[in-house]
Amino acid sequence: MKIYKSFSAAIFFAIVTGFTFAFIQSNSLTPKIVLPGEVKWNANPNQNGGIETIVLAGDPQKEGLYTMRFRIPAGTKLLPHWHPENRTAVILSGTFYYSYGNSFNEDKLKEMPTGTFFTEPARQPHFAYAKKGEVIIQVTGWGPTGTTQLQNDNK
Repeated sequence: MKIYKSFSAAIFFAIVTGFTFAFIQSNSLTPKIVLPGEVKWNANPNQNGGIETIVLAGDPQKEGLYTMRFRIPAGTKLLPHWHPENRTAVILSGTFYYSYGNSFNEDKLKEMPTGTFFTEPARQPHFAYAKKGEVIIQVTGWGPTGTTQLQNDNK
């Protein structure tokens, strides 16, 4: 019995170590520093309302870890949508108004000031509003990413 458990543990350890090594090798990062003054925003035709983006690490269109920023102009409403992957986000500047749900409802929006952390679980509908001014958000996820807009009559 002890031999079986030891053998099973050894096989499990070898498999986990192999997968971990393969993961690290296939998703390694390169050294990179981006100072605030070096951020070069890109107009994104796939985003509504003049939202600009910058990819800081990884490639959100490929499988693997990515980090990007979104600059959302004042007054921009993000109507209900979802993403296929789990994401985490931090408000870097501004005040963002955000809620989970299938339909835009300004009464349900939660005020989220600079420094707020939040999650966007995979396929979880959500909506938001840069109500009082420009907002910059940093998002990290495991690509590939995408956005599925929901039908919404409440604009």
